[in-house]
Amino acid sequence: MRGSVDRTKAKADTSTGTLVEEGSAVRSAIVKFLATGLVVLAVVAIPFSFWVRAVSRDLALEDAVELTQRLADYVISPVVGVVPEEPDPEVLSRIDTRLAPWLADESIVRIKVWSAEGTILYSDRSELAGSRFELEPWARELLAGGPGVATVEVQEEEENQFESGDGELVEVYVASRSAGGVPLLFEVYFDDAVVRGPENQFLLGMIPVLLVAGAVLQGGQLIPGIRLARQVQKHQRERRAILQQAIDAGERERMRLAAALHDDIIQDLAGLAYVLEPLPELGPNIAPGAVLQDTIGKLRGITAELYSSSVTADELPRALGILAERARSQGIRTIVQIDQPLPFDDRQSTMFHRIARESVLNAIKHSEAKNMELHLMRLGRSWDLNVSDDGVGFGSSDRSESDHFGLRLMADFAETAGARLEISSTLDKGTSIRVRVPTNGSFANRSVDA
Repeated sequence: MRGSVDRTKAKADTSTGTLVEEGSAVRSAIVKFLATGLVVLAVVAIPFSFWVRAVSRDLALEDAVELTQRLADYVISPVVGVVPEEPDPEVLSRIDTRLAPWLADESIVRIKVWSAEGTILYSDRSELAGSRFELEPWARELLAGGPGVATVEVQEEEENQFESGDGELVEVYVASRSAGGVPLLFEVYFDDAVVRGPENQFLLGMIPVLLVAGAVLQGGQLIPGIRLARQVQKHQRERRAILQQAIDAGERERMRLAAALHDDIIQDLAGLAYVLEPLPELGPNIAPGAVLQDTIGKLRGITAELYSSSVTADELPRALGILAERARSQGIRTIVQIDQPLPFDDRQSTMFHRIARESVLNAIKHSEAKNMELHLMRLGRSWDLNVSDDGVGFGSSDRSESDHFGLRLMADFAETAGARLEISSTLDKGTSIRVRVPTNGSFANRSVDA
C-alpha cells in the first residue's frame, strides 16, 4: 500500500513538473515571438525612416522651389522693368523694400537676381551687385523655360564667398521674366532647417503610427500564436502519455515474461537437472545435467534483461556499476565516472539506467570492444550520460532490425524524460551514445546521428 502511494505521489510530482516545464516553454516561446517581432519591426523601421526622410526632403524642396517662384514672379520681377547693363540704385532700393519682410525671416540666407548674361543685378549683399560670372549649361536651360531646381549642399563656388562658411544650405534656382519681358534667373539660399525641420517632424509624426501598427500586428499574431503553442504543448503531452503507456505496457509484459520464465520454466529445468545422470550413450564428456545448467544460466540472463524496474537517483550509481561489472565479466575494460549528487526524478533516473543498459548490452553482444567508458556528469547547464566503446562500430546500412529497434527504444526512453539522444558510430572506430538532460526544463526535440 505504501509503495502504491509513493508511486502515485511520484507520478503527481512528475505531472506537476511537466506542467511547470510546459508553462515555462510557452512563456519562452512568447518572449521569443515578441523579441522576433521587435527585430522585424527594427528591420522594417530603419529603411522606412530613410524613405520617410527622403519623401519629406523632396516635399520640402518642392515647397522651397514654389516659394522662390512666388518671390520671383510677384515680388521682384514687377519692379525690375527693363534690365539695365548695370544695377540701378533706384531699382535695388525698391527691391530691398519689397523683400524686407521676407528677409526678416531668418530662413532666407541670400537672394540673387541674375541676368541672362551672368551679371548679378541684385543681391541682399550689395557688394555682389554688378559682379559677373559664367552661367553653367543647366542655368541656361532653366532660362529657356526649364523647371526650377533645388539642392542641399555646402556652397563653395566662386560666387559663394558670403555663403561658404554657413555649412549646408538649400540652394534654389527659378526663372522668371521682368515687367519688360526679359528673362531673369533668381537664386535663393535657405537655411537647411527648412528641409531638416519637415524631415524630423514628418518622421516623428510617423513613429507613433508605426509603433501602433507594429503593436496591433504583434497583438493580432500573438493571440493565435499562443493558441498554437498551447495546442502543440497539448499534442506533445498526449503523445508523451501514449508513448509512456506503450513503454509501461512493454515493461509490464517483459516483467510478466521474466516472472513466467523464472517461476515455471527455469524452476522445472532446475529440478530436472538434479535428477538426471550422465547417459553413456551420449558420450563420457556430455552430461545432460550440465547442458541443462548451461541452458538455465542463459535463461536467467535473458530473464535479467527482460526484467527492469524503475530506478531512483540514489539507486542509479549502483545500477550503473552493476552494468559495468557485467561488461568487465565479458573481458571489456570499463571505466565508470559518476558525479554526485544526482538531482533526477524517478523518470529521469530510470531513463538513464535503461539507455545505459541497452548501450552496454549492445556493446557486449555486437561491438567486439576492448574498452568502454560510462560517464554521468554535469556539463554546464545539462547532465550528460555518455557510453562509448572502441568496438567495430556500424554504419547506417549495417544496422539489423534488432539494432533499429534498440535505437528506437532508446530514443523513446529519452523523449519520455524530456532528454536529447545523440548516437554516433564509425566503422572500426567505435560507438558513442550520449543522452542529455538540461538542469531546468526539457529539450524540445532529439537527434539520432550515425
